[in-house]
Amino acid sequence: MAAICAYGFPAKATAGRVHGETAHPYRNPFQRDRDRIVHCAAFRRLSGKMQVFTAEFGNYHRTRLTHTLEVACIARTIGRALGLNEDLIEASAYLHDIGHPPFGHTGEDVLNRLLADSGGFEHNAQALRIVEKREQRYAGFPGLNLSREILDGQRYKMGTSKTPLLEIQTMDVADSIAYDTHDVDDAMELGLLTAGQVIHTALWKAAAYRVRQLWTNLDDAEFRRAVIHHLIERQVSNVIETAKHRLQKITSYETALKLPVLIAPSAELAEEKAEMEAFLLAEVYRHPQVTEHRRRVSLWLETLFRQYVKDGRKLPERYADVIREEGIERATADYLADQTDRSVKEQIGGS
Repeated sequence: MAAICAYGFPAKATAGRVHGETAHPYRNPFQRDRDRIVHCAAFRRLSGKMQVFTAEFGNYHRTRLTHTLEVACIARTIGRALGLNEDLIEASAYLHDIGHPPFGHTGEDVLNRLLADSGGFEHNAQALRIVEKREQRYAGFPGLNLSREILDGQRYKMGTSKTPLLEIQTMDVADSIAYDTHDVDDAMELGLLTAGQVIHTALWKAAAYRVRQLWTNLDDAEFRRAVIHHLIERQVSNVIETAKHRLQKITSYETALKLPVLIAPSAELAEEKAEMEAFLLAEVYRHPQVTEHRRRVSLWLETLFRQYVKDGRKLPERYADVIREEGIERATADYLADQTDRSVKEQIGGS
């Protein structure tokens, strides 16, 4: 790992863990956090959870796991260029999506509606619930006992007004870069979106213009891949250069915490990204095929939810403590959130 700048967060400054542990001889706290997250069951299940598209659309598109890995790569690139703590960035990236239920935001919307009278459901909060309580991998404490900085970074994604560490800001902006770019790529590969549609967005138009300047003999697939590459390159470069300018007078991580978010795209690029996200909402996330899929899987999840709430004995024994302490609705939500897309479909009978 490259040297950490004055405004990067040093591992030795950690506020520690809820349950005290002896320091590891050759891994710093955030390296241990990263390893604990990667080895937990919730992280492995990300491979069977959709990002936007499920297996019925094909086998090209991203899953929650591949998205998470892409976020970590982008975030570490930005973090290294800015002299931040890459271990903290990487651990936060691996954690950020493990609370997602099956079927992406559709699953989250269904569970939130069904739990309206029981506190609701939100995937960032569920990630904390998993690592603080539900994962049982160590004899000495519940959950993964992650560093407080990692947990606070996840709480920031829940909408807290507190400015997070620069490393958490970096992970958050990398998440945005990844899904803005790769959702377009997946939709085009799967035939839900055409170049003629997306060319009207400023972000794509600028990247396409640059690619045409560099290469003149690309076929459609090669051209799309080149544009996707340039989209990522431009966004990452913009964030790095913009952040370097904003960080010029920052002398410590404590100083940065007193200011608004500093690791973010320029105002011009932020406007282009907002346009792209509005385009994705209208043309991809609300595409008739995607909408029909959302309707079908919503019915699956609601059917299973009501079955398990009606007879909690059908839930595995490991949810008995949740039933006892928090009620059958929350236990059922925990169980369904733990499922993959395929396991839900198998339980519903492959409908």
